[in-house]
Amino acid sequence: MFESDFEDNVFRRRLMKEVAPGVPVHFSFYSPMVKVQVQSAAEHLPGANGRYIGEAVTIEFVPEDAAAVERVREFVWRWEEHNEFTAVRKINHLRRSVDPASVQGILERVRGVDKRAAAKAAEAIDPDELGEMIEAEDAKSLARLPGLGEKRAHAVVEFYKNERSPRRFLYAANRNDRFRGAPVFTELDLDGDLEEQVVAHAVRAQSLGDPDPLSPNEPPGHTTVRNANLSHPLPMTPSLMSRSVYYPEQVALFADALRRVLVEGERLAGMPALRIQRGKLFHTTKLPGVGTKTRARVLASGLLDSEYTYENLIGIPGITEAQALTIAEAAAMNEDLERTEVRVP
Repeated sequence: MFESDFEDNVFRRRLMKEVAPGVPVHFSFYSPMVKVQVQSAAEHLPGANGRYIGEAVTIEFVPEDAAAVERVREFVWRWEEHNEFTAVRKINHLRRSVDPASVQGILERVRGVDKRAAAKAAEAIDPDELGEMIEAEDAKSLARLPGLGEKRAHAVVEFYKNERSPRRFLYAANRNDRFRGAPVFTELDLDGDLEEQVVAHAVRAQSLGDPDPLSPNEPPGHTTVRNANLSHPLPMTPSLMSRSVYYPEQVALFADALRRVLVEGERLAGMPALRIQRGKLFHTTKLPGVGTKTRARVLASGLLDSEYTYENLIGIPGITEAQALTIAEAAAMNEDLERTEVRVP
């Protein structure tokens, strides 16, 4: 499975170090096809708060405690052993054997700098010197390093300049961009009306959910918060999620979460806080006897998530007593859990 025992050991050590309670960790898959195989397991891993972000080939986990940390580690190793070609390939968007603080780790994050170029540069410079060059935006000195050159040097400078930038963007992409066109992104004015900006963004993002001949009724994917690189979602920030329609109260909740995170500096943890969507219960909880048609009837009824009571649900045409009871009990249980949830300070 691994190229060498050394790489195997390095990956295990990094996995042990990087997966920690309350710390977001990203796992990117080699192939988008693996998403179908692991979606349910990843999003319902107890205490791990797994969610798909970006174009849905990356999962973010925020383990709540030590037990959840072990579950995440077991999840990763299970998929590595299950299929070496489509299992989890990256941690924090780096090759699994690369130290993020090394020269290779610093350079390989940049699009256009492959592992061979990074390895050549690592022979000529140490991480501290490289960091000083990047901080000083000294593209000329970087271009003299073996394996880089002028084009890659400017890409490295631009990447880390954007990483330091306070600019924030809303980014929405469909899970199959080839048939949906370019992603939709909106630069946020943190001093302006966030809800108004989110509404305008959501209207544009809905176009990504229009049905196509190959995959009708596919959702537009997630709207995530990104920095000026637009490469990866920022950790501990919410996702606006939908199936082609964004509801007003959903947008208002997302705008409020953005204000708390981006303006007030709050850090969110836990699926209820990170996933802003209508009918969240149907996405986060397994409901026996409740299928897609029942879910569609409940969503079309206009009930808010907080209004999923037996009395309200039984009045929806096509909903049986058993289904109404199942949904109401699950909603009540989730509400109790949300009340007791502790936010990361």
